[in-house]
Amino acid sequence: MALFMLMGKYSAESIKGILETGTNREEVARAAVEAAGGKLLGYYGMFGQDYNVVIISELPGNAEYIGAIGPALMAGTFSAFRSIPLYTAAEVQKASQIAKKVGAGYKAPGR
Repeated sequence: MALFMLMGKYSAESIKGILETGTNREEVARAAVEAAGGKLLGYYGMFGQDYNVVIISELPGNAEYIGAIGPALMAGTFSAFRSIPLYTAAEVQKASQIAKKVGAGYKAPGR
C-alpha cells in the first residue's frame, strides 16, 4: 500500500456550500478513498495557509489514488491542490539495502 497526502484549496463555491450545509467533508473523503480500495488516515483543516485541507490516505497505488481524488477535482471542489507521495522509515531502511546492492556496481559519469 502507498501513502499519499493531498493538500487542497477549496474553491469559493465549495466553501460556501460547506458553510451553508454543514456537510462533513471528512466522511465524503473517507467514502471516496474506501471506494478506491484504500483507507483514510487523516483529514485536517488548516487556516493561515495556502491550502485549506490536508488529507492523508493509504491506497494500493497511483491508479487508485487518482481514481479516489478524480471526481472531486472534476467537480471543481478545489481551486488548487498538491499531491505528495509519502514514505515510511521502514521504506527508507529497505531502500538503503537496495542502494547498497545497486551502488556496488554503479559508475559515476566519466569514471
